[in-house]
This record gives sequence, C-alpha cells and structure tokens, in this order.
Amino acid sequence: MNVKITNTLVRYKLSYYNYASMFPPGQATDRVRGVRLPEQGPTLTHLEEAYTSENWIIRIYKVKDLDNLGRDHAAAASFDKGNKKKKAAKKRGPRVLRVE
Repeated sequence: MNVKITNTLVRYKLSYYNYASMFPPGQATDRVRGVRLPEQGPTLTHLEEAYTSENWIIRIYKVKDLDNLGRDHAAAASFDKGNKKKKAAKKRGPRVLRVE
C-alpha cells in the first residue's frame, strides 16, 4: 500500500476516533464538511488515546503495549470485541470406499 494513502487513512481514524460520543446518538456531524457521521466511529487496534484537550484541539496517541498472551494487536482487539477465533478445519485425506 502506498505510504501516502496509509498516512491519510491513519489521520482520518485518529481525527474521528470517539467523535460521535460528543453528540446525541445519530446526530454526529462534521460541520466543516457538512456530512453526518456514522454512529459507530473507527476503531483503533495499534494505538490508544493518551490525551485529548478539552476542546479536542490537541490529541495525543500512544502505541499499545504488547499483549500478555503473545497475540498481535489486531487479534487482541478482535477478542475484546467478542469475536471468537475461527477453528482451523481438519484436513482429511481423500475418501476411500471400503470394499469387503
């Protein structure tokens, strides 16, 4: 993926993270762009909010600590959401018809 595109995506996620919590449900609006935002904003898997000023002008994020169980950040975030890890399907050999 292009570094410029990745940088833009991360900036978007950081700017709108927890933004909908300032408004009543379903009424979060970006006043500059004139666009209504979804009720569920972006989720962060590798970063966490460290500080936000009262007027949300200054926002500081830090990289999350490693998981105690050795999972990567995406797997730990998925588990926190309640998603279960998919079990690997057992690989069986070709079916053989037994003839007696």
